[in-house]
Amino acid sequence: MKKLSYLLVLGAFSAQAAVYKCENNGVVEFSQFPCADEAEQVDMRPLGTAMIGTRGEFKQQVDAVKRQGRFVEFQISKLEQEKQERLDELKADLYKMRRSYPKAEELAALQQKIDRLTELYDEKISTEQATLAGLKSKVVGLERQYAKN
Repeated sequence: MKKLSYLLVLGAFSAQAAVYKCENNGVVEFSQFPCADEAEQVDMRPLGTAMIGTRGEFKQQVDAVKRQGRFVEFQISKLEQEKQERLDELKADLYKMRRSYPKAEELAALQQKIDRLTELYDEKISTEQATLAGLKSKVVGLERQYAKN
């Protein structure tokens, strides 16, 4: 009886109604019912979920996960560029400061600022790289899943 109740609960969550996307007077609307003749049916399943369907549906899902991966790659390159620009600014300040015979504390404070900035960006970049690795493994899993079906 317990197994049957779990199956009923899971079945209730897996059944989804169709969702339609319509544009009326420049406003995009989503509805359970087609709101116009040119209403487009939208797939609202979460990315990376198991699906039984056509090759086209599978390809759409894999493409969506790959698009996410490309966006994360863009974020990584953007972070690396920001990091380099900010480090270049701080290193230029450090160079100028050294030429003016500063106190040792001023040099140490600026060097600490450079080190903190490096750590901060490295942490952000490693987080994005972990996200990217997860997306790549999700693509591999989806491709294997489709190959089995």
